[in-house]
Amino acid sequence: MKVFRKQPNDHLDYDIILTDWLSPDDEIVSADVAAPEGIEVTQVGIEPNRIKIWIKGGQSGQSYKFSPLIYTKSREKEIDFIMTVTEM
Repeated sequence: MKVFRKQPNDHLDYDIILTDWLSPDDEIVSADVAAPEGIEVTQVGIEPNRIKIWIKGGQSGQSYKFSPLIYTKSREKEIDFIMTVTEM
């Protein structure tokens, strides 16, 4: 499972790249991304082979599990990742 790190005041974008999973004629068409309590998703961008998730907030010392559901032309894929918030 992928782990990203951010500081509590960061408002940054994180990419979920699916190039290795997608078949040559498939592409991402949408994504459902819910934020766990205590952290916020402010925007989700869709490209043919990736989603870009903008995340802000979170409490230092906490980890948050995200499980976006990604829809392609022909399939659905759940990708889990952890966002660890750390004051650096």
